[in-house]
Amino acid sequence: MARKKIEENNDKILLSQQEVWDVLTFAQSMYPGILTPMLLNQRMKDVSLNPLQATEDSLADAMQSPKDSELALQAFSQDFEIQSQPYKRLLSYLGNLLAFDFTYESINCKPNEYKSPKYQKDLDILKQFTDSFDYKKEFTLVTNELLRNEAYFCCPRYDGTKVILQEMPSSPNYTMITGRWDYGLLYSLNMYWFIQPGVDIDLYPPFFKKKYNDYWVKNNGKDIYVPSLSPTNRGNSSWVYWQDIPVDVGWCWKMNPSSATRLPFFSGLFLDLVQQGTMRALQKNINMSVAARLIIGQVGRIKDATAKIKDQFDILPQTLGQFLALVKSAIGDSIKVAAAPLENMQQVAFPAENAVYNSYLKNTLATSGVNTNLIFTSDLKMNTIETQLSLNVDEQLMNALYPQFEDFMNYHINKLTKNYKFRFHFEGTQFFNDRQRRLDTAMTLASIGVVLPQKIAAAIGMNPITLQRQLEECQNTDWVDKLTPIVLASQISKEEQTTGRPQKKDSELTDSGEQTRSDGGNVAKGGKV
Repeated sequence: MARKKIEENNDKILLSQQEVWDVLTFAQSMYPGILTPMLLNQRMKDVSLNPLQATEDSLADAMQSPKDSELALQAFSQDFEIQSQPYKRLLSYLGNLLAFDFTYESINCKPNEYKSPKYQKDLDILKQFTDSFDYKKEFTLVTNELLRNEAYFCCPRYDGTKVILQEMPSSPNYTMITGRWDYGLLYSLNMYWFIQPGVDIDLYPPFFKKKYNDYWVKNNGKDIYVPSLSPTNRGNSSWVYWQDIPVDVGWCWKMNPSSATRLPFFSGLFLDLVQQGTMRALQKNINMSVAARLIIGQVGRIKDATAKIKDQFDILPQTLGQFLALVKSAIGDSIKVAAAPLENMQQVAFPAENAVYNSYLKNTLATSGVNTNLIFTSDLKMNTIETQLSLNVDEQLMNALYPQFEDFMNYHINKLTKNYKFRFHFEGTQFFNDRQRRLDTAMTLASIGVVLPQKIAAAIGMNPITLQRQLEECQNTDWVDKLTPIVLASQISKEEQTTGRPQKKDSELTDSGEQTRSDGGNVAKGGKV
């Protein structure tokens, strides 16, 4: 037995680290630069979508050891989004909730310096950055990925015209959170990503091409791992095939930045979502039973007890079968026939229970903390106050992400300016009542002399720089002179004046007021709907 084990061990060929690199280099040399549209498409899909169907056992195992199951839970989240439309709708609702309206301020400019050439030069840098960067589109994509995969890794790219966020692989096999700094989290990248078929390293920042050459051409796999290097010098630190990414090259967002573990935000729902297929099949069986009917009858027996006939039935089996076939052909497949001719004919029906699957979905999504009335139609009467409070909770949840986006803007703009530094503030959601509240606050302050043009721009969903440009264009093209004068209230006749209490805003309606408006109860009194 011992000799056999020795022979088996001798048959194994173990490669050193250097030999592994040599094999990879040889493979790259044999097939240099092979790219096809199919390979490129496959790698683009792999960046953010690698679903894996969960079973009750595999999900239970992953939930028991979440720190060791980041990859599995992330794959489960992506699969649930594909198979469960309610879960997909939930992610879309929260992922597109933030408005990303911003205001800015200079943190070191004195009052007498706002008109100085130095300040105007740095302000022009800020304007150019916000003009080049479609922050609302890019940050909304980031938010959706945070809800789906918990973290988002990217490389900010600037080609002289546009600033974009180039998405890096979301799989824990290729990206790993490895540090913190003043502006958030730091990450490292698995350089194996670039040796896969279909990955063109020229489509990535030049930093990766230089490191690729250092790994497999110049240094022959030798590395220096110094995780204590400053965030801007992290490019000089690597371990085996993991490359630390400096902050000027890559950026990391996380749904819950207090923990380095990457767990999908709604992972607590997975134990319920995994039952959706079972509940759907159960509802189907119930619906099929409701659609079916059963006719049961008793075959008659011979009344004469003296008759010596086996079984004493008053009809031959052959004749009974002919009757059954005749009745079956007449009534179709939806009604099952047990026997004919019949005595004491009865019908058996199954009660309808169509709410089983619907109740399951509502109860499951209710555990997410989101009011299902906000994203699904329901036969339940919506309470205005409760719905508004539920919406406020969702807004509070997503507004907590704004500081990470503010840090991104602060860092990348302030590293470009020379003399003055700026601070960004994001605010607001896409709901009309939130915009109306912010606009009312800004206009109320303006009525007492506190005019905040950036707050007005943010409330109406505009870039404050765009608002300033439109005002300047309006003033310099004498656009105001082309307006038709507005008739003053004192010049309106009594017949034309509107009487009665002004209509309340939708966000201020009570339940009874909402019911009155929907029923048109004031119309008969001369009011308006």
